[in-house]
Amino acid sequence: MAIFKKVRLDEEAEIPTASMADIAFLLIIFFMTTTNFARERGLKFVLPEKKDQPQEVKIKSENLLKISINDKGELFLNDEEVRWENLEREVKLRLEKNPNLIILIRTHRDAPYEYMIRAFDAVKAAGGKKVGLGIIGGEG
Repeated sequence: MAIFKKVRLDEEAEIPTASMADIAFLLIIFFMTTTNFARERGLKFVLPEKKDQPQEVKIKSENLLKISINDKGELFLNDEEVRWENLEREVKLRLEKNPNLIILIRTHRDAPYEYMIRAFDAVKAAGGKKVGLGIIGGEG
């Protein structure tokens, strides 16, 4: 008397994928709710109001710090070459001497965008509040 049934061997085992979409959406929701998003988005600027006649503003040279970056990535503070590692410290020292300092970051047109952001971050970390951006090597 045979207790066992014969089983067909030509049937393939299948993995049920009906709930795969549910699992994917649950993972997306989990990661969206547990991820820390950056608080800062882009660069914050206060732009002047548009006027019919451009107004010329004169700034005393002792109240202006020029940070220039050439196309090779070399950094200059008022035409004096400075290492990137020392930028934040140099800006902080000058801000301590003159809290009314206006900082102008000028980047060469052919320099990578990363240099301007790196200089801007160093100025921000040093406590610079009055910052302007400009381009060297062309109009602007």
